[in-house]
Amino acid sequence: MKLLYSSNAFWSASGYGVQGKSLLPRLADLPTVGGRQNVAMFAWYGLQGGIHNVQGFRCYPMANDPYGNDVIGQHAKDFGADVVITLIDAWVLRDHAVKLSPALWLPWLPIDHDPVPDVVLKALDGAHLPLTYSKWGSELLAAAGVANRYIPHGIEPETFKLYDREAVSKFKRERLGNPHHLTMMVAANKGYPDRKAFQVQLRAWAEFAKDKPDARIYVHTNPATATGGIDLGALCNALGITDKLLMPNAYQYSLGFSPEHLAMLYNCADVYLGATMAEGFGIPIIEAQACGTPVIVTDFSAMPELVRWGSAVSPADKFWTPLNSWQAWPDVRGIREALEMHYAEWHDNGGQWDAEWQRQVSAAIHDEFGWDNLVRDCWMPLFDELAQVV
Repeated sequence: MKLLYSSNAFWSASGYGVQGKSLLPRLADLPTVGGRQNVAMFAWYGLQGGIHNVQGFRCYPMANDPYGNDVIGQHAKDFGADVVITLIDAWVLRDHAVKLSPALWLPWLPIDHDPVPDVVLKALDGAHLPLTYSKWGSELLAAAGVANRYIPHGIEPETFKLYDREAVSKFKRERLGNPHHLTMMVAANKGYPDRKAFQVQLRAWAEFAKDKPDARIYVHTNPATATGGIDLGALCNALGITDKLLMPNAYQYSLGFSPEHLAMLYNCADVYLGATMAEGFGIPIIEAQACGTPVIVTDFSAMPELVRWGSAVSPADKFWTPLNSWQAWPDVRGIREALEMHYAEWHDNGGQWDAEWQRQVSAAIHDEFGWDNLVRDCWMPLFDELAQVV
Protein backbone atom coordinates (compact mmCIF):
# COMPACT_ATOMS: atom_id res chain seq x y z
CA MET A 1 0.00 0.00 0.00
CA LYS A 2 1.34 3.44 -0.91
CA LEU A 3 0.52 6.27 1.48
CA LEU A 4 0.76 10.03 0.94
CA TYR A 5 0.65 11.97 4.20
CA SER A 6 -0.09 15.70 3.88
CA SER A 7 0.90 17.99 6.73
CA ASN A 8 3.03 20.98 7.71
CA ALA A 9 5.78 18.42 7.55
CA PHE A 10 8.66 19.78 9.53
CA TRP A 11 6.70 20.76 12.61
CA SER A 12 7.82 17.72 14.56
CA ALA A 13 8.05 18.82 18.20
CA SER A 14 4.51 17.59 18.80
CA GLY A 15 5.20 14.17 17.39
CA TYR A 16 3.60 13.96 13.98
CA GLY A 17 6.29 15.12 11.59
CA VAL A 18 8.81 12.93 9.82
CA GLN A 19 11.75 13.55 12.13
CA GLY A 20 12.66 11.22 14.94
CA LYS A 21 10.62 8.27 16.15
CA SER A 22 7.18 9.69 15.50
CA LEU A 23 4.08 8.60 13.64
CA LEU A 24 5.25 8.20 10.04
CA PRO A 25 8.12 5.79 10.76
CA ARG A 26 5.70 3.65 12.73
CA LEU A 27 3.12 3.67 9.93
CA ALA A 28 5.84 2.73 7.44
CA ASP A 29 6.67 -0.31 9.58
CA LEU A 30 3.11 -1.68 9.38
CA PRO A 31 2.98 -4.89 7.30
CA THR A 32 0.20 -3.47 5.15
CA VAL A 33 2.39 -0.47 4.23
CA GLY A 34 5.70 -2.24 3.86
CA GLY A 35 8.47 0.33 4.33
CA ARG A 36 9.43 3.96 3.96
CA GLN A 37 9.63 3.66 0.18
CA ASN A 38 5.83 3.32 0.26
CA VAL A 39 5.24 6.50 2.28
CA ALA A 40 5.57 10.05 1.02
CA MET A 41 5.02 13.39 2.73
CA PHE A 42 3.45 16.44 1.14
CA ALA A 43 4.82 19.44 3.04
CA TRP A 44 2.21 22.04 2.20
CA TYR A 45 4.02 24.25 4.70
CA GLY A 46 7.72 24.09 5.42
CA LEU A 47 9.25 22.89 2.14
CA GLN A 48 9.84 24.55 -1.23
CA GLY A 49 12.09 24.13 -4.20
CA GLY A 50 11.73 20.49 -5.17
CA ILE A 51 11.40 16.93 -3.93
CA HIS A 52 13.55 16.03 -0.93
CA ASN A 53 14.35 12.78 0.80
CA VAL A 54 14.24 12.89 4.60
CA GLN A 55 15.06 9.75 6.57
CA GLY A 56 13.95 7.59 3.65
CA PHE A 57 10.66 9.42 3.02
CA ARG A 58 10.02 11.21 -0.25
CA CYS A 59 8.89 14.76 0.58
CA TYR A 60 6.88 16.76 -1.95
CA PRO A 61 7.00 20.57 -1.77
CA MET A 62 4.28 23.19 -1.81
CA ALA A 63 3.59 25.25 -4.94
CA ASN A 64 1.49 28.42 -4.69
CA ASP A 65 -1.57 27.65 -2.60
CA PRO A 66 -0.72 27.91 1.13
CA TYR A 67 -2.62 24.70 1.90
CA GLY A 68 -1.62 22.66 -1.12
CA ASN A 69 -4.95 22.70 -2.95
CA ASP A 70 -3.22 23.35 -6.27
CA VAL A 71 -0.86 20.35 -6.32
CA ILE A 72 -1.98 17.64 -3.91
CA GLY A 73 -3.81 15.70 -6.63
CA GLN A 74 -0.77 15.75 -8.88
CA HIS A 75 1.52 14.71 -6.02
CA ALA A 76 -0.77 11.78 -5.22
CA LYS A 77 -0.76 10.61 -8.83
CA ASP A 78 3.00 11.09 -9.21
CA PHE A 79 3.61 8.91 -6.15
CA GLY A 80 0.92 6.41 -7.11
CA ALA A 81 -0.76 6.79 -3.72
CA ASP A 82 -3.47 4.35 -2.73
CA VAL A 83 -4.35 6.29 0.43
CA VAL A 84 -3.97 9.99 1.25
CA ILE A 85 -4.16 11.24 4.84
CA THR A 86 -4.40 15.00 5.31
CA LEU A 87 -3.62 16.56 8.68
CA ILE A 88 -5.15 20.03 8.38
CA ASP A 89 -8.37 21.95 9.03
CA ALA A 90 -10.86 20.66 6.48
CA TRP A 91 -12.44 24.04 5.75
CA VAL A 92 -9.32 25.25 3.90
CA LEU A 93 -9.43 22.29 1.49
CA ARG A 94 -11.02 22.38 -1.95
CA ASP A 95 -12.49 19.33 -3.74
CA HIS A 96 -9.92 16.92 -2.34
CA ALA A 97 -11.94 13.76 -2.92
CA VAL A 98 -12.16 14.54 -6.65
CA LYS A 99 -8.53 15.62 -6.97
CA LEU A 100 -7.20 12.55 -5.18
CA SER A 101 -9.35 9.88 -6.85
CA PRO A 102 -8.81 6.96 -7.25
CA ALA A 103 -6.80 7.20 -4.03
CA LEU A 104 -8.82 6.95 -0.83
CA TRP A 105 -8.90 10.23 1.10
CA LEU A 106 -8.85 10.14 4.89
CA PRO A 107 -8.92 13.66 6.32
CA TRP A 108 -7.50 13.65 9.87
CA LEU A 109 -9.09 16.83 11.07
CA PRO A 110 -9.85 18.96 14.11
CA ILE A 111 -13.37 19.80 15.15
CA ASP A 112 -13.31 22.91 17.34
CA HIS A 113 -16.75 24.50 16.81
CA ASP A 114 -20.21 23.58 18.04
CA PRO A 115 -22.04 22.78 15.83
CA VAL A 116 -19.69 21.60 13.09
CA PRO A 117 -19.58 24.48 10.58
CA ASP A 118 -21.25 23.89 7.22
CA VAL A 119 -18.00 24.79 5.44
CA VAL A 120 -16.30 21.86 7.20
CA LEU A 121 -19.08 19.42 6.32
CA LYS A 122 -18.99 20.53 2.68
CA ALA A 123 -15.22 20.08 2.51
CA LEU A 124 -15.57 16.45 3.64
CA ASP A 125 -17.77 15.48 0.69
CA GLY A 126 -16.47 12.29 -0.91
CA ALA A 127 -13.97 11.45 1.84
CA HIS A 128 -13.50 7.71 2.33
CA LEU A 129 -13.37 8.04 6.11
CA PRO A 130 -12.86 11.22 8.14
CA LEU A 131 -10.65 10.76 11.18
CA THR A 132 -10.90 13.14 14.10
CA TYR A 133 -8.68 13.38 17.14
CA SER A 134 -11.15 14.18 19.89
CA LYS A 135 -14.06 12.16 21.19
CA TRP A 136 -16.04 15.41 21.39
CA GLY A 137 -15.37 16.13 17.71
CA SER A 138 -16.20 12.58 16.69
CA GLU A 139 -19.56 12.80 18.42
CA LEU A 140 -20.37 16.15 16.77
CA LEU A 141 -19.48 14.82 13.32
CA ALA A 142 -21.65 11.76 13.89
CA ALA A 143 -24.54 13.98 15.01
CA ALA A 144 -24.15 15.89 11.73
CA GLY A 145 -24.52 12.61 9.83
CA VAL A 146 -20.82 12.07 9.01
CA ALA A 147 -19.45 8.62 9.80
CA ASN A 148 -15.95 8.97 11.20
CA ARG A 149 -13.34 7.38 13.42
CA TYR A 150 -11.65 8.70 16.56
CA ILE A 151 -7.84 8.56 16.46
CA PRO A 152 -6.12 10.94 18.88
CA HIS A 153 -2.74 12.60 18.63
CA GLY A 154 0.08 11.22 20.72
CA ILE A 155 3.42 11.82 22.38
CA GLU A 156 6.78 10.10 22.72
CA PRO A 157 6.89 8.71 26.29
CA GLU A 158 10.69 8.59 26.27
CA THR A 159 10.76 12.37 25.70
CA PHE A 160 7.71 13.76 27.49
CA LYS A 161 8.23 12.28 30.92
CA LEU A 162 9.44 13.12 34.41
CA TYR A 163 13.08 14.18 34.35
CA ASP A 164 15.59 13.95 37.17
CA ARG A 165 14.71 16.60 39.76
CA GLU A 166 18.30 17.80 40.14
CA ALA A 167 18.60 18.28 36.38
CA VAL A 168 15.29 20.13 36.34
CA SER A 169 16.40 22.39 39.19
CA LYS A 170 19.65 23.18 37.38
CA PHE A 171 17.81 24.00 34.13
CA LYS A 172 15.31 26.16 36.02
CA ARG A 173 18.10 28.03 37.76
CA GLU A 174 20.34 28.55 34.74
CA ARG A 175 17.76 29.07 31.98
CA LEU A 176 14.77 30.60 33.75
CA GLY A 177 16.23 32.55 36.66
CA ASN A 178 14.94 30.06 39.24
CA PRO A 179 11.41 31.46 39.75
CA HIS A 180 9.67 30.46 42.98
CA HIS A 181 6.48 29.50 41.11
CA LEU A 182 6.29 29.04 37.34
CA THR A 183 3.24 29.01 35.07
CA MET A 184 3.77 27.89 31.48
CA MET A 185 1.89 28.48 28.24
CA VAL A 186 2.56 26.97 24.80
CA ALA A 187 0.45 28.66 22.14
CA ALA A 188 0.80 30.01 18.61
CA ASN A 189 0.37 33.77 18.47
CA LYS A 190 -1.57 33.76 15.24
CA GLY A 191 -4.74 35.39 13.94
CA TYR A 192 -7.32 37.64 15.52
CA PRO A 193 -9.38 37.11 17.53
CA ASP A 194 -6.66 34.97 19.03
CA ARG A 195 -8.03 31.47 19.55
CA LYS A 196 -5.40 30.97 22.24
CA ALA A 197 -7.06 33.73 24.27
CA PHE A 198 -3.85 35.46 25.33
CA GLN A 199 -5.72 38.55 26.46
CA VAL A 200 -7.98 36.54 28.78
CA GLN A 201 -5.38 34.15 30.15
CA LEU A 202 -2.68 36.75 30.75
CA ARG A 203 -5.20 39.06 32.39
CA ALA A 204 -6.20 36.24 34.75
CA TRP A 205 -2.57 35.44 35.47
CA ALA A 206 -1.77 39.10 36.16
CA GLU A 207 -4.52 39.21 38.80
CA PHE A 208 -3.31 35.92 40.27
CA ALA A 209 0.28 37.18 40.51
CA LYS A 210 -0.44 40.55 42.15
CA ASP A 211 0.43 39.28 45.62
CA LYS A 212 3.09 36.80 44.46
CA PRO A 213 6.22 38.82 43.65
CA ASP A 214 8.30 35.71 42.91
CA ALA A 215 5.79 34.17 40.46
CA ARG A 216 6.73 34.08 36.79
CA ILE A 217 5.02 33.02 33.56
CA TYR A 218 6.87 31.47 30.64
CA VAL A 219 5.07 31.85 27.29
CA HIS A 220 6.46 29.66 24.52
CA THR A 221 5.44 31.62 21.44
CA ASN A 222 6.44 34.34 19.00
CA PRO A 223 5.44 37.69 20.54
CA ALA A 224 5.53 39.55 17.21
CA THR A 225 2.51 40.30 15.02
CA ALA A 226 3.97 38.89 11.80
CA THR A 227 1.37 36.12 11.54
CA GLY A 228 -1.57 38.30 12.48
CA GLY A 229 -1.34 37.74 16.22
CA ILE A 230 -1.52 40.30 18.98
CA ASP A 231 1.35 42.43 20.28
CA LEU A 232 2.14 40.42 23.40
CA GLY A 233 4.70 42.93 24.57
CA ALA A 234 2.13 45.73 24.56
CA LEU A 235 -0.45 43.49 26.26
CA CYS A 236 1.92 42.45 29.05
CA ASN A 237 3.01 46.05 29.52
CA ALA A 238 -0.63 47.13 29.87
CA LEU A 239 -1.19 44.35 32.42
CA GLY A 240 1.91 45.33 34.38
CA ILE A 241 3.58 41.91 34.12
CA THR A 242 6.48 42.63 31.76
CA ASP A 243 8.96 42.04 34.59
CA LYS A 244 7.34 38.66 35.32
CA LEU A 245 7.24 37.45 31.72
CA LEU A 246 9.72 34.88 30.38
CA MET A 247 9.90 34.05 26.67
CA PRO A 248 12.11 31.95 24.40
CA ASN A 249 14.97 33.46 22.46
CA ALA A 250 13.36 34.83 19.30
CA TYR A 251 16.07 33.60 16.94
CA GLN A 252 16.14 30.12 18.42
CA TYR A 253 12.34 30.03 18.33
CA SER A 254 12.47 30.69 14.57
CA LEU A 255 14.86 27.74 14.15
CA GLY A 256 12.93 25.48 16.49
CA PHE A 257 13.60 23.88 19.85
CA SER A 258 14.11 20.18 20.43
CA PRO A 259 11.28 18.16 21.98
CA GLU A 260 13.61 17.45 24.89
CA HIS A 261 14.00 21.19 25.56
CA LEU A 262 10.24 21.62 25.60
CA ALA A 263 9.84 18.64 27.91
CA MET A 264 12.36 20.12 30.32
CA LEU A 265 10.34 23.35 30.37
CA TYR A 266 7.19 21.40 31.25
CA ASN A 267 9.13 19.71 34.05
CA CYS A 268 10.14 23.13 35.38
CA ALA A 269 6.57 24.43 35.36
CA ASP A 270 4.34 24.23 38.43
CA VAL A 271 1.15 24.61 36.38
CA TYR A 272 0.33 24.65 32.66
CA LEU A 273 -2.14 27.28 31.47
CA GLY A 274 -4.06 26.34 28.32
CA ALA A 275 -7.54 27.80 28.76
CA THR A 276 -8.11 28.74 25.12
CA MET A 277 -11.24 29.44 23.08
CA ALA A 278 -11.16 25.98 21.50
CA GLU A 279 -8.87 23.09 20.64
CA GLY A 280 -9.20 20.39 18.01
CA PHE A 281 -6.99 18.38 20.35
CA GLY A 282 -4.44 20.30 22.44
CA ILE A 283 -1.15 18.41 22.37
CA PRO A 284 0.56 20.60 25.02
CA ILE A 285 -2.17 19.56 27.47
CA ILE A 286 -1.03 15.94 27.40
CA GLU A 287 2.66 16.85 27.04
CA ALA A 288 2.51 18.88 30.26
CA GLN A 289 0.76 16.15 32.24
CA ALA A 290 3.20 13.54 30.93
CA CYS A 291 5.91 15.72 32.47
CA GLY A 292 4.15 15.82 35.84
CA THR A 293 2.49 19.23 35.56
CA PRO A 294 -1.20 19.95 36.26
CA VAL A 295 -3.17 21.81 33.60
CA ILE A 296 -5.85 24.49 33.47
CA VAL A 297 -8.08 24.41 30.39
CA THR A 298 -11.45 25.65 29.21
CA ASP A 299 -14.40 23.28 29.57
CA PHE A 300 -15.07 23.24 25.83
CA SER A 301 -14.17 21.19 22.74
CA ALA A 302 -11.45 18.56 23.18
CA MET A 303 -9.84 20.14 26.22
CA PRO A 304 -11.69 18.59 29.19
CA GLU A 305 -11.39 15.03 27.86
CA LEU A 306 -7.59 15.33 28.05
CA VAL A 307 -7.39 16.37 31.71
CA ARG A 308 -6.08 13.70 34.05
CA TRP A 309 -4.74 16.22 36.55
CA GLY A 310 -5.98 19.78 36.58
CA SER A 311 -9.03 21.98 36.10
CA ALA A 312 -11.53 22.60 33.30
CA VAL A 313 -12.92 26.11 33.74
CA SER A 314 -16.46 26.85 32.55
CA PRO A 315 -16.55 29.45 29.75
CA ALA A 316 -17.77 32.96 30.46
CA ASP A 317 -19.75 33.03 27.23
CA LYS A 318 -19.95 31.81 23.65
CA PHE A 319 -18.16 33.47 20.72
CA TRP A 320 -19.48 33.49 17.14
CA THR A 321 -16.56 33.01 14.74
CA PRO A 322 -16.08 33.72 11.03
CA LEU A 323 -16.90 30.03 10.36
CA ASN A 324 -20.48 30.77 11.45
CA SER A 325 -20.46 28.62 14.54
CA TRP A 326 -19.59 28.85 18.22
CA GLN A 327 -16.43 28.64 20.22
CA ALA A 328 -15.95 29.48 23.90
CA TRP A 329 -14.97 32.77 25.48
CA PRO A 330 -12.80 31.83 28.48
CA ASP A 331 -13.57 33.23 31.92
CA VAL A 332 -11.00 35.52 33.55
CA ARG A 333 -12.34 34.99 37.05
CA GLY A 334 -12.59 31.22 36.67
CA ILE A 335 -9.03 30.94 35.35
CA ARG A 336 -7.70 33.08 38.20
CA GLU A 337 -9.55 30.95 40.75
CA ALA A 338 -8.12 27.78 39.22
CA LEU A 339 -4.62 29.27 39.37
CA GLU A 340 -5.17 30.18 43.03
CA MET A 341 -6.46 26.70 43.86
CA HIS A 342 -3.52 24.90 42.31
CA TYR A 343 -1.09 27.37 43.87
CA ALA A 344 -2.56 26.72 47.31
CA GLU A 345 -2.23 22.95 46.85
CA TRP A 346 1.35 23.35 45.63
CA HIS A 347 2.21 25.74 48.49
CA ASP A 348 0.69 23.44 51.13
CA ASN A 349 2.82 20.59 49.78
CA GLY A 350 6.00 22.53 50.46
CA GLY A 351 6.32 24.29 47.11
CA GLN A 352 6.44 21.12 45.05
CA TRP A 353 4.17 18.38 43.76
CA ASP A 354 4.00 14.86 45.17
CA ALA A 355 6.42 12.76 43.14
CA GLU A 356 4.36 9.57 43.32
CA TRP A 357 1.23 11.31 42.06
CA GLN A 358 3.24 12.86 39.22
CA ARG A 359 4.45 9.40 38.24
CA GLN A 360 0.91 8.04 38.22
CA VAL A 361 -0.38 10.86 36.01
CA SER A 362 2.58 10.57 33.64
CA ALA A 363 2.06 6.82 33.33
CA ALA A 364 -1.65 7.29 32.61
CA ILE A 365 -0.89 9.75 29.80
CA HIS A 366 1.77 7.44 28.35
CA ASP A 367 -0.61 4.49 28.39
CA GLU A 368 -3.42 6.36 26.64
CA PHE A 369 -1.49 8.64 24.29
CA GLY A 370 1.90 7.01 23.70
CA TRP A 371 2.54 6.61 19.97
CA ASP A 372 3.34 2.91 20.17
CA ASN A 373 0.01 2.19 21.83
CA LEU A 374 -1.93 4.40 19.42
CA VAL A 375 -0.39 2.74 16.38
CA ARG A 376 -1.15 -0.71 17.82
CA ASP A 377 -4.72 0.09 18.88
CA CYS A 378 -5.86 2.60 16.25
CA TRP A 379 -3.68 2.80 13.17
CA MET A 380 -2.90 -0.87 12.62
CA PRO A 381 -6.57 -1.95 12.57
CA LEU A 382 -7.37 0.95 10.24
CA PHE A 383 -4.67 0.00 7.73
CA ASP A 384 -5.70 -3.64 7.90
CA GLU A 385 -9.17 -2.52 6.82
CA LEU A 386 -7.79 -0.26 4.08
CA ALA A 387 -5.74 -3.13 2.68
CA GLN A 388 -9.02 -4.92 1.91
CA VAL A 389 -10.21 -1.96 -0.17
CA VAL A 390 -7.26 -0.64 -2.18
